[in-house]
Amino acid sequence: MAALQRSAAAKAAEGETFAPFWLVSGEAAPDEVQAMAHKVFGHVPDGNDIHAEAALPFAARSMLTTRPDIGLMSCFSPATPWIWPARQSGQEPRYILVRPSDGRCVIEQAGRRISLRARDAAVVDLAQETRFTLVELGRIDLIALDPARLPALAQLTPDELMQAIPRGNRGLQVLAHYGALLLRGLFPLNSAPLRDLAIGHVHDLIGVMLADRSAPPVTATPRRGGRLAAIKADIETRLERRELSIDLIAGLYGVTPRAIQKAFGAEGRTFSDYVLERRLERAWLKLMSAEDDAISISGVAFEVGFGDLSYFNRSFRKRFGRSPSQVRAG
Repeated sequence: MAALQRSAAAKAAEGETFAPFWLVSGEAAPDEVQAMAHKVFGHVPDGNDIHAEAALPFAARSMLTTRPDIGLMSCFSPATPWIWPARQSGQEPRYILVRPSDGRCVIEQAGRRISLRARDAAVVDLAQETRFTLVELGRIDLIALDPARLPALAQLTPDELMQAIPRGNRGLQVLAHYGALLLRGLFPLNSAPLRDLAIGHVHDLIGVMLADRSAPPVTATPRRGGRLAAIKADIETRLERRELSIDLIAGLYGVTPRAIQKAFGAEGRTFSDYVLERRLERAWLKLMSAEDDAISISGVAFEVGFGDLSYFNRSFRKRFGRSPSQVRAG
């Protein structure tokens, strides 16, 4: 009985732990596929016959989200064109915010058409079928909106909603940074009230974004600096994957590994230096966090992408001058 109680308590604690979560097309568990299909379509089409590649938004090859779910998603290697089906009769109103991280996204709905540049955004009412054409786009970010938290949505006409929100919009800029931190699991939202607050903040920022239609002109970012910032963001979402490599990142951007190395060289370091630094810093945060006390030091090492515990210990001591166990002990 005691063992059963401990097991139940462990499952309850696991359900409260907030963390990034990857879904990969063709590898997702049936319950995850069902849940995602319901989020995308508002229902589960054809019962158990739905496949992961059809359930992931934009038929993406992989998707970064969170568990528990708070409505934020980053979809990688999306298909084009992609049709988002209209909501069915009797379903609640459904809205999404979309933001391409690169390339261009053309959205067409009921004779209306808008084009989003990299890091622009749009809020889309899914009452009608919507066609997305993605041009040279490797990642598109998505937020499933709760109309009850944004009453202003119902007051906007389709023409008012179907507008590109420029990347210079102040609300959008804060939203992008806040959403990235949430998807990286950098806030310990390990309770329902905390997650509810975060969801509320996301919707409040979208409200500010929609209210500010006078965004300042976008300041051009130097091409090399802008690309390096994007590369770092993509590294951040993959730190826990041991297969992360310069070849993988170069493939995402359609450039050579040498070009990636040259970008980091401008900062006086290598790609490997940067990845190691970020993994060690994430490990430090986990070791200092009370929420991660139950995770062993080896577990922390593996969670942040290390495959060799002795290498982790040596690198950690060299970087911080203290061993992982000393940091955990305070």
